[in-house]
Amino acid sequence: MSKKRKIGILGGTFDPVHHGHIALAKAAREAFGLDEVRLMPCAQQALKERHPTAAEDRCAMLRLAIGAEPGLSLDTRELYRSGKTYTYDTLLALRAEEPDCDFYFLLGMDSVRDFPRWHRAEELINLCHFIAFDRPGVEPPEAPFHPALLAHHLRGPLIDISSSEIRQNIAEKHPLCYAMGEQEERYLQGHQLYRKEP
Repeated sequence: MSKKRKIGILGGTFDPVHHGHIALAKAAREAFGLDEVRLMPCAQQALKERHPTAAEDRCAMLRLAIGAEPGLSLDTRELYRSGKTYTYDTLLALRAEEPDCDFYFLLGMDSVRDFPRWHRAEELINLCHFIAFDRPGVEPPEAPFHPALLAHHLRGPLIDISSSEIRQNIAEKHPLCYAMGEQEERYLQGHQLYRKEP
């Protein structure tokens, strides 16, 4: 019997992608022996009201960031689903398409705390494994929604970068201080992304 492939899923808006995202994906792949980590941008996160930048631009920057990194790939399935994005629906589809794979969903400690608010949270627990990663200033909950959420704990890397800070720095014409790759930065500057409207 062939061994199941272990696939990690790192979701989010990636608006824009930065060094923290890539470092996290690489660290999870190494720490848990994942065959692949798929970076999966969503059209609209269910628990967030802000509408993200155009999918084409976010994907272009993700492709540049992933580049030739071994074991990292881009999965765009959630971008073209109508309505809000639910992890439950994505994992159902993945399990049906690839029954020979075990899926590991990466989620930050802030999402572990918010998990009871997730769509069909009780059923979602049974669809995959979870890898909880640390977020600066966020402690693990003493009583998580389900023990499975903390069964795999990635304790690093703690890179204190956020996409919202990058957007704000660009809007206010501050330097990015190496928060993202040169190619991605050239892309967003060339396409005038995140600038304040005149």
